[in-house]
Amino acid sequence: MKQVFVSGNGNTSFSDFLKYYHPHLETLVNEEDTYFILADFRGIDVLSMEFLKTRTSNVKIYHIGEKPRYFPDKFKTLVKNWTLLAGFTSDNERDDTAIKDCTHFLAIDFNSDEFRKSGTQKNIDNCILLGKISIL
Repeated sequence: MKQVFVSGNGNTSFSDFLKYYHPHLETLVNEEDTYFILADFRGIDVLSMEFLKTRTSNVKIYHIGEKPRYFPDKFKTLVKNWTLLAGFTSDNERDDTAIKDCTHFLAIDFNSDEFRKSGTQKNIDNCILLGKISIL
């Protein structure tokens, strides 16, 4: 079973989502035994949820607190079958658990520079360090 952690910057544009993420998600969603691991943050997380909500039941949402900051509408979608993993106390705790649980990752960083490493870049580095397989 392939468990793909999808991660990205919160300020990624819809056009960048379509260019960099959508083609890979389109391929992955058609693979029978693929599960998607997402967080509940704006940007790539929300755009990926919206893409997946009518395409697959194989989604796990890792979120902080008792309920997600964002969650798609369940009405006539596959969202009703998604798994929620709650109770994380920080973005780092949530992301570290998602990375531990994944086998593959799909992540692109648009925001790091020589002065600051983004959360997405930290996730990419941690995935590589733990030997997770990049979809890119």
